[in-house]
Amino acid sequence: MTAKKTVKYYIPQKGVYLYAYTQNGKTEMIVLNSTDSEQVLSAEHYNVLTKDSKSGKEIASGKKIDFSQNLVLSARKSLSIEF
Repeated sequence: MTAKKTVKYYIPQKGVYLYAYTQNGKTEMIVLNSTDSEQVLSAEHYNVLTKDSKSGKEIASGKKIDFSQNLVLSARKSLSIEF
């Protein structure tokens, strides 16, 4: 049996790309800053993906990410957040 997988892409804002994929009830959200300067991604923009989830975990560091806060991304930085 094949697992159902969905992928959602959002229009880049100020050089920040956002997409997420869901499989087996888990979602991974990928945020990419393609610019040479720090960028802030509004919580309102990415909360469309997080829906009822209050927080997630950055996969690389294990750091908890609060979805009620804006995401601050360093230049040329990416985040993978699981929730």
